[in-house]
Amino acid sequence: MIKLKNIFLSLFLFLSSTILSAQQKDNTLTPEEFEQGWELLFDGKTLKGWKAYNGDTPNSWSVNDDAIYCDGITGKEDLITIEKFEDFDLKFHWKIKEKGNSGVIYRAREGDQWNKPYQTGAEYQVYGETENFSKTSVGSLYDVYAPSTNKIIKPAMEWNSGRIRISNGLITHWVNDSIVVQCQMGSDDWKARVAESKWKDNPFFMKSPFGHIDLQNHNSEVWYKNIKILKLR
Repeated sequence: MIKLKNIFLSLFLFLSSTILSAQQKDNTLTPEEFEQGWELLFDGKTLKGWKAYNGDTPNSWSVNDDAIYCDGITGKEDLITIEKFEDFDLKFHWKIKEKGNSGVIYRAREGDQWNKPYQTGAEYQVYGETENFSKTSVGSLYDVYAPSTNKIIKPAMEWNSGRIRISNGLITHWVNDSIVVQCQMGSDDWKARVAESKWKDNPFFMKSPFGHIDLQNHNSEVWYKNIKILKLR
């Protein structure tokens, strides 16, 4: 009887482990995410749904080891979603070499009058660092809001998780499941910080109610995977 119980227990643990593993497989949705309405922006195999910023076929970007990979050299263009988004919740994983530089820019717009996505969209900074809390460090709203000091970063070439949520003008950034930035667009604090930033003379910065998700090529090798979005509007 005891032996039979042990067999059932082993079988239960094996099945539980198998189910958990399937739920955590890269570039897939969990049953909970599927039920909530999350969508994959990267299928793990192709760049379907993505294009070069102000262009068509990207030269710097490819799929490498089940991740979107930027070589940091060829073409030097950013990679953007073909689709535009308004309010959303975005989750992703990233890894980068030591002192490497990249970022996720959101509500970016294309057009002849803009040659860089950061002219219109805000940037979630991605950088190869461990302990830096400046307004240009990992998880910051680049050059506008510094991340909180509860931020914990894994070493270079290890996977970190990021998350960006924007809803009714409220922007929230996460790094490895901890909230590191939260701010309200259009508030007095927002206006004051933007006025002290690189974007102070830019009339287009975060003024669009929608835009593309942009992965930045800043001349560094960088990898992104598990890119998922929940449309809020």
